[in-house]
Amino acid sequence: MIMIKKVAKEDGKKNNILAYGGFDLCNLPYTQDDVFAEPTQKRLQETSYEYVPFLDFGNTVLDSLYSISQNSPTVSGIISQKTAYTTGAGFMAMPRSKVQPLPIISNQYADSEVDLDQAQRLNDYMIEVNKQGGTMEDIATKLANNLWSFGNAFLEIFYTGSSYQLRVLSTYLCRPRKAKEGELYPTHIGVSEDWQENYIEGQDVVDFPIYPNFERIDGAQRSIMHFKIESPNFYYWGRPDWIAAKIWGELEYRIAKYNQAKFENGFTPSAIVSLFGMTNSEEAAQVVEAMKGCFTRTGNNSKMFIQALRDETYKADVQILNNQQEGEFQALADLCRQEIITAHRWTPALGGLATAGQLGSNQQIRSEFDIVYNTVIRPMQKYILRGLNKAVQTVSDLQGGLWSDVYLDLKKPMPVSFAGDIQVDRVLEINEQRAELGKEPKDGYDIIPQ
Repeated sequence: MIMIKKVAKEDGKKNNILAYGGFDLCNLPYTQDDVFAEPTQKRLQETSYEYVPFLDFGNTVLDSLYSISQNSPTVSGIISQKTAYTTGAGFMAMPRSKVQPLPIISNQYADSEVDLDQAQRLNDYMIEVNKQGGTMEDIATKLANNLWSFGNAFLEIFYTGSSYQLRVLSTYLCRPRKAKEGELYPTHIGVSEDWQENYIEGQDVVDFPIYPNFERIDGAQRSIMHFKIESPNFYYWGRPDWIAAKIWGELEYRIAKYNQAKFENGFTPSAIVSLFGMTNSEEAAQVVEAMKGCFTRTGNNSKMFIQALRDETYKADVQILNNQQEGEFQALADLCRQEIITAHRWTPALGGLATAGQLGSNQQIRSEFDIVYNTVIRPMQKYILRGLNKAVQTVSDLQGGLWSDVYLDLKKPMPVSFAGDIQVDRVLEINEQRAELGKEPKDGYDIIPQ
């Protein structure tokens, strides 16, 4: 806002000088790079692009997320933990009738049991779900890792004859096709290797229908299921839940790169030694080599250099160089780790960081994991399971309902077992304790010590 007024002289006569003053209400606290948003439908319809990249018209944001998730120690470690906790304990089978939105309904099927014949057929299929030898656990792990890293994952479902396969596609290969005018959501996913090379428009793009629709492509019925972490005003893509830590993740690995470069470029001599005497060039070279062999390289640090001379004029001139190199930005690196953990909705103990004033006991880790599991891990498990069970059910229906009454669930993992909290001599017999130590059992020792 700008205010303009005429300034009057003291004698009351008007002055033609104008005074300007005021304040600016549009000083935005963010830059355009901080806005993670998709282009509007109107803007998309005005462009000639048929496929919508991830948040920009290239792979800039995707490359940034990938580099951070690979190079930032804290981000990479937490994503690996999230992936392991999401799928780490494996699958279990339960009756489909128990899976109801309302507990009052599911409780009516509390006595339902899994059909073992159907469970066996599903188990046989889960051992190898594609021609690359991938298991259902491999599929779940890849989906979880892609979702935690990029906020998106693409599962291809295809069948031909008696072959029914599931395969996770790279996020770099996939882009949703622009929705038709007047519609919000896409109906197809374009797949092309050109986009991995950062091309705006691909040349050889294959359009896959979004599940539950199938189309015949390359001799097989194919469909793609798009998993995504939903975000307001996003229709084509999801976004990772740790997007708020993007800047902190970049800082963390750039601090390491800076110190690495400084370390490599910061080597200086520890001393300058000048030797005086009547020597020719060959003899001088021999003395230098002898000095290098005695006082340089690993294992030769902190040695003494002693001379016994008759003439003081030939004494060596030794200048010790003090070189104290310390890593820089240590305080900033600590702050980066804290902010990354917060954005991931994680805890310091699970992230491997010590907290002042706390011992970090097994009970503390279990308590923190329960919070993280209920608020972060379990919702993601449920989301992945909804998609996987739809895919598995489709395969079942195509074969006449081979396991139509079986529903897959994921077990809750335990980051720390109770083994360390149990007194062994109160729960194990003496011979069982001997077996743990590799000792032979003894007669009469099949008892628990009193």
